[in-house]
Amino acid sequence: MNMINKMNRFKEVKRGLLILACVLSLFSCKDSGKTYSDWLEEEEDAIESFIKGKNISVTTSLPTGTSEWMDGQKRLFYKYETGDLSGLYYHQVELGTGREPETNWRAYVRYKGYTLDGTLIYDCTSAVSPDPLSFTLVQKPSTGYSYGMAFQNAVRNLRVGGHCQIIIPFGLANGSLTTVKGGKRSDAEEHRPMYYDIWLVGLE
Repeated sequence: MNMINKMNRFKEVKRGLLILACVLSLFSCKDSGKTYSDWLEEEEDAIESFIKGKNISVTTSLPTGTSEWMDGQKRLFYKYETGDLSGLYYHQVELGTGREPETNWRAYVRYKGYTLDGTLIYDCTSAVSPDPLSFTLVQKPSTGYSYGMAFQNAVRNLRVGGHCQIIIPFGLANGSLTTVKGGKRSDAEEHRPMYYDIWLVGLE
């Protein structure tokens, strides 16, 4: 009887240790990395902080005109709230006076891309670069295409000679890929929104 009690006691202790190990394992897994929703929440906070810090005004009604969009002394960004571009912030610095981009045309652009903390991620070209980069405007860029939908939409909004600024959330710039749609290899954990200055300098 004594031996049976000891064996039962041993089984209870063993079961308790297994449960404790499982609980500790769950907590360690939770703390070891962030989920995609964690990154998205951080991204929303980062964008909101950037907008406040840069004294930006946001509207959900598309502004008009050919000059810079302003709200008093603040730069006015239009926020897309529906469709494939939901979450994109777009600011027109200058519409431009040249031709309007069309699908299958080749666009020549200069641009700078930054993280919202001001770190220059890449400076592929600048406003004064003699050699702009070019890409074909497509109806809907496929996965892995160098210039994604948000970037292409920004260019389509311009005319030759135009200049815009955009804030692209991670999902629109990267999707779930580890390659930023803009040319830079990115670590899988760099779920970071980007800020771009884009100049459309030519079409053909």
